[in-house]
Amino acid sequence: MGGKFIWGKISVLTLFLAVGTGRAFSDSPVSYCEISGMVQDSITGEGLPFATVRILSQNDSGLVKGVVADIDGNYIIEDIIPGKYRLIASYMGYNEKETVKDIQARKEKHNFLLTQKNFSVSEITITAEKNLIEKNIEKTIINVSKNTTLTGGTATDVMQTLPSVDVDIDGNINYRGSDRVMILLNGERSELVRSIDRIPADQIEKIELINNPSAKYDAEGMSGIINIVLKSGSAGENKATLMLNAGYPETIGGNSGYSGMSGRISFFANAGFNHNTKYQIKEHLRENYENPDVLNYYQYDRQDENLNNVIMNSNLQYTINKKQNIGLSVIGSKNFNSADRKINYETHNKIAQTVTESLKEIDIDSDNYTIDGNVNYRYSFKKSGQALKANFHYSFFNQLVKMNNGFFPGLINDYPELQNTWSEQLNKESDFSLGYLHSLTDSIQFEAGYKFSGKDLLNDFYSESYNLSTTEWTDDTALANNFTYTQQINAVYLNINTRLRFLEIESGVRAEYTNNSQNNKKEHGYLDFFPSITVSRKLNSHFTVFASYNRRINRPAINMLTPFTDEYADILNMNQGNPELKPEYVNSCEAGNRFVFTLFSGFGSVYYRNIDKAISRIKLASNDSAFVGSFKNLDKARLFGSEVSISYKPFKWWSINTGANIFYTRLTGEYENNHVNTSKTGWNMNISNQFKLPGETGFQLSGYYRSKLPSVMGTYKERSYMDLAVNKKIFKGKGQVVFKISDIFNTYKFGHDIDAIDDNNFRYSQTNYRKIESRYFILSLLYNIDGKEQQKRGQKENFFLDDFEK
Repeated sequence: MGGKFIWGKISVLTLFLAVGTGRAFSDSPVSYCEISGMVQDSITGEGLPFATVRILSQNDSGLVKGVVADIDGNYIIEDIIPGKYRLIASYMGYNEKETVKDIQARKEKHNFLLTQKNFSVSEITITAEKNLIEKNIEKTIINVSKNTTLTGGTATDVMQTLPSVDVDIDGNINYRGSDRVMILLNGERSELVRSIDRIPADQIEKIELINNPSAKYDAEGMSGIINIVLKSGSAGENKATLMLNAGYPETIGGNSGYSGMSGRISFFANAGFNHNTKYQIKEHLRENYENPDVLNYYQYDRQDENLNNVIMNSNLQYTINKKQNIGLSVIGSKNFNSADRKINYETHNKIAQTVTESLKEIDIDSDNYTIDGNVNYRYSFKKSGQALKANFHYSFFNQLVKMNNGFFPGLINDYPELQNTWSEQLNKESDFSLGYLHSLTDSIQFEAGYKFSGKDLLNDFYSESYNLSTTEWTDDTALANNFTYTQQINAVYLNINTRLRFLEIESGVRAEYTNNSQNNKKEHGYLDFFPSITVSRKLNSHFTVFASYNRRINRPAINMLTPFTDEYADILNMNQGNPELKPEYVNSCEAGNRFVFTLFSGFGSVYYRNIDKAISRIKLASNDSAFVGSFKNLDKARLFGSEVSISYKPFKWWSINTGANIFYTRLTGEYENNHVNTSKTGWNMNISNQFKLPGETGFQLSGYYRSKLPSVMGTYKERSYMDLAVNKKIFKGKGQVVFKISDIFNTYKFGHDIDAIDDNNFRYSQTNYRKIESRYFILSLLYNIDGKEQQKRGQKENFFLDDFEK
């Protein structure tokens, strides 16, 4: 309470200066009206001591008067000239509340109900510095720009540091034990997230983990939504930034950006280039232990990659007038990569002696580019709390992968089997949405909207082989394939927020009608309803509890559906889709509590998912040595889990963020000769330590561990890593030098053990090991060139008051 009194005294002083200065320049103040009321917490109804209430001119937003409420949240503003004004109430840690009021009566009353902002430790400390992790009931926010251990990395590196997030052996993102998570870019679907390695970590401002999406979000994503938010400049400033980095193994890159304001226009542009080399190693050992007539197989696979990426991110906002604004953003990415791959095949007898050897060499060239554009428009009505939003988004992706394959059946064979393959992907996605927001009262708000989403996807594969007899290249017509997939979704939703004295309720329903076709063969459309509800209650100043429910869907992606393989590099380990896949449906429940104290804060919850027609990745043993990876609808899956996240600041110079997730899953169903009825438990955790050292030096140390995890066919092995970074401010705080070591002990690797039944009903096992080059040493230089700060009209008069609120 002492801190609140101190803030109250500062508030009174600053308001005295601001209001007193305004009166000094007025000719003769005239008293006509007064307005009074109370500023309250929207959940508990408690008065907010020393909250700020301001009256601004409706014409030019200039400060007319301002007061600080008393210890019970009561306020009175006197000597008001009759007319229309903007009334704004604010309180530290809460969202501002604004209303437009026509003040004519001698005495009027108006109460404000304020809602809390996204929770973070930084909101209850004196400093305004953002915490690395912020947590509220709806989402977890990770401020990526605060984590220097990610400098010079990619979005994949970022994902591996997020609470309850894991990247599996195939590069898929798993969240809370499931890879059925929807990944967005700046709140929209984007082809750029097809391979998040194309997004540099230095371009990312923050990532939002949305556990319980409301009805206003698309219904895709069993475990929730991961929203990658790119940097968009510094509001109100003309500012240029420059970053350069170099490292070992071969790493070089950088980016530069500029943000500024000119009149009603604010704009931002950033462009960067990254080059690095890395290797991948895969090992497979298959033992056919029930079939005495076949050999065992061993495979060693190494790929050395040369990766190059160019990315451009830009946006522009234009304020048409006080009611309308329009925005435009364009993101472009270009990748041109090459790789050399060698695969050694061996057959072993039952006592592990080598019987045969063969070799395959592959030269790989990959080029792709993505263009992502977005136009948004907002109209605010005269009446406070009403707005109309429209948005159009378009994303285009084009990729061509060429492979030159040479297979040596015997290591001394002078005449290898030669094959060239081309695989092309051409994907187009477009979305249009229209939303309406209406506040009926200070405590009831509803939002309704419509959205159209369309996909037009193409996979095209063709091949040619060298004929030794004719010494000519001939087309492999039997291998050529062309697969197209289109999908249209029309959706409407209604979402209602209700704030009662003790409860806050967000409820809604979304309806989606889906049409899709494969190779121009249309399937029957289907209609689904997706309800959602979240109820929360603030028990006291330390604890808030909540419970939620939602229903969601996972529609198969094109790689899950196409019945063809898109490469023949490794003929013993190929992948193809299943065109008969159906969507899976998920009913999710969660209950938890968030808490805040002076030195630590956190979040804990338990959740449950019941999944019908569960889609699972399987491997089919087509013979005694070859595997074909595919997908299958199992009967049902259930998942129980618990998550905890804690931020602790034991000293001013040391802060800790840690999180853990444990879950139990049960899968039932069957495929080929395999009957699935498994239940296993897995868990993961991460920790990040941030230290502020003397001389404007910082030190970060982070670590990650994931236990063994269940799969349909076996078990994924445990995995761990540790990163560190040291940063030093230079050039009077305008610059920063960062030295980073990723995966200090070189422990980051994948493993998958399989035990299953082949087509001949014999049991077999396969041990899989995969290592991606993960230990990097990177030195980076960041420099900010600050320009002149742009002030909006009316800000000058409000300078002291704004400074207090910060």
